[in-house]
Amino acid sequence: MLTIRDLMNPNIKNKESKLQLEESLYLKDIDMAIFNSAHHEYVNVVDKEGRLVGAVKTERLVYLISKQKENSFIQILDTMDARLVVIDRDSRIFYVNPAYGNILGINISKILGRYLSIIEPEAALLDVLKTKKTQNIKNRLIKSINTYVDISTHPLISGGEMVRAYSVFTDVTKENRLNKEIKKMTAVAEEYNQQIQARKFLEENKIIGESKIYLDCVNKALKVANTDTMVLLRGENGTGKEVIVNLIKSHCARKDRPFITINCSAIPDSLIESELFGYEEGAFTGASKGGRLGKFQLADGGTLFLDEIGDMPYQMQAKLLRVLQEGEIDKVGRQRNIPIDVRVIAATNRRLEEMVQRGEFREDLYYRLNVVSISIPPLRERGNDVLLLTDYFLQKYCEKYKRKLKIDRGVYQMFLSYGWPGNVRELQNTIESAVVLCETDTITIRDIPESIRGKYEENQGSNGTESVSCTFPAGATLKEEVENFEKNMIEAAIRDCQGNRTKAMEVLGMSKRTFYRKVANYGIKVK
Repeated sequence: MLTIRDLMNPNIKNKESKLQLEESLYLKDIDMAIFNSAHHEYVNVVDKEGRLVGAVKTERLVYLISKQKENSFIQILDTMDARLVVIDRDSRIFYVNPAYGNILGINISKILGRYLSIIEPEAALLDVLKTKKTQNIKNRLIKSINTYVDISTHPLISGGEMVRAYSVFTDVTKENRLNKEIKKMTAVAEEYNQQIQARKFLEENKIIGESKIYLDCVNKALKVANTDTMVLLRGENGTGKEVIVNLIKSHCARKDRPFITINCSAIPDSLIESELFGYEEGAFTGASKGGRLGKFQLADGGTLFLDEIGDMPYQMQAKLLRVLQEGEIDKVGRQRNIPIDVRVIAATNRRLEEMVQRGEFREDLYYRLNVVSISIPPLRERGNDVLLLTDYFLQKYCEKYKRKLKIDRGVYQMFLSYGWPGNVRELQNTIESAVVLCETDTITIRDIPESIRGKYEENQGSNGTESVSCTFPAGATLKEEVENFEKNMIEAAIRDCQGNRTKAMEVLGMSKRTFYRKVANYGIKVK
């Protein structure tokens, strides 16, 4: 309940007035009669001893008293959770409930009777005075208190005229924050699900890889697999482009239809047109009887994989572009073009952008092929995948050649530091060679080809360290030693990164999920 003290201005003490009220007097207890015969601008406010302590503008006091007595339901509104403010048609603030004051962080006694048009000229409630129409505003940010509110403004009509307008505020800050958290959690869950799908595919197809950079590549391939969009695979020789191609093939809507592959670098320039588009009988001297179907016709309704697209002859690139744009082929010796429905996947190990700059590859064809680009990471960027692949190939070739072999820990160390210019294919060939040539039960650095061993030993020498060959303890299995090696590597990475887990993951080339799974399995303490 408002007292006179709540409304007074304590800085005004020198106003002459016959009217004076005690500061402890409640607003509801003031008799309006004392104002009816007085025409003073101010009412003086005194304390219990009669000393002047401030003043209240008479106009404001009369207004508040009249309006408070006019509405008997004020007490009900005061207890409502809804934030409510009411103005008259002159924009003077008639009523503000405590909930409104709380959300805005203001003392409501300081704004009652004042003009909203002066206090907040941009207030949505003022528009209602002009339009006489209800308005609803969502997620309005009150910057001063960093709070989001929904605002509903309404006119109050009496006798066909608008006498007042009011706004109801709803605090939606918590809802907004919750929605943001839900969106964030949904995105995390989606990414996690994608990684699960990628890992499931890799496990089902016996493809080795746990590094984040490789899983991201697989996830991207899974996203585009079930579409008809063109895909351009980029990567060095030996990175395993055929793995990603098979992934797309097995998950696309055309998986039960023809899948045709052509290596553009393996076909002579003089034959590539007939290989792609075919020819009619008698089209040229030496043409086969009955003609020949080209790769595009063979792949009709399915998928055509153009491997090593960067090696396609320049003069053929224009013809390929027209086929991709028009959806029909110009068969050698045929009068009419043949419509085809083919999804194209292309792959290259060359830098097409540089080839375009040199005039070796058509720019328009490049952009036509490069709808979705998937970069397959080289082995040197896949971190711990080197060890996993080493384990896999060792098992594979030990079974093939009926041998039981272990790997010296120094070999693992060498494999992790080696650059692998030939990527996975080079690693595979290296392990097969070592399995065949090893004369003991343990593959050591001596069993590794000189091309790799020499470069490794050279690097070790340049770093001022010695190449150390340490064999596994007797009776230890390959799995046990690989796990022990992994544990030591993870602990070293965490230590070298001063406990920064994110940096440690990057150094190791591990996904977040794999990192924490191995940390838990090995009982590694992470601060």
